[in-house]
Amino acid sequence: MGIQPVAKRWVATATLTTVALSGCAAENPSAAVSDPCQRRVDAAALAIDIEETTEFLDIAMGICDTLSAFESAFAQHPGVLGFSTLEVVARRCLHSSDVQITASTMCGQAPVIALTGLPSFSEDDETDVYTGVALDGRAVEITSDVGIEFIGGIPADLIQVADLAAENSCGALSDLSDLWRAESEFDDSGTASVFAHATDVIADHVECGI
Repeated sequence: MGIQPVAKRWVATATLTTVALSGCAAENPSAAVSDPCQRRVDAAALAIDIEETTEFLDIAMGICDTLSAFESAFAQHPGVLGFSTLEVVARRCLHSSDVQITASTMCGQAPVIALTGLPSFSEDDETDVYTGVALDGRAVEITSDVGIEFIGGIPADLIQVADLAAENSCGALSDLSDLWRAESEFDDSGTASVFAHATDVIADHVECGI
């Protein structure tokens, strides 16, 4: 199809049922300790034990009202997460066995669904499957057996989009959207159209306005 994922800044070695941390406590503990969302995020960021970190992270996902609030809270702890905040949430929503997490408000927000995909109608557990929304509103199923690279259940191309959004790289997001829109005119599979739509949703979340 002509779409190639860019080189990653890191290599994922697991599906992130736990969160990869930098191994150091945050240097800027938040002053807004009275806010329930911020307090749980602070606890997750400052925890040493990975199980405790994940526990506080999941609690924060249930308490923070929105993805934006969760991201703002983690902005007080730059460099703590080994992934973009959006990707961490998406992976917890995708892989957690806790129904309270997967059914949380945050997991139902458009930017998260743009990474995790809609509930898949495939029953093939041996193949990575992502069901996304095309520009025309169709649900399109994308699998790894057609040459799309997946990392922990998420298409690598969309992880790139999450990284760019975390960096507020609006120009790069716009370029990717334009590329995939152009590709979609010749791509009968609908993959390029799905990636274009997901990029638009995530870019809108960070107010790029592409």
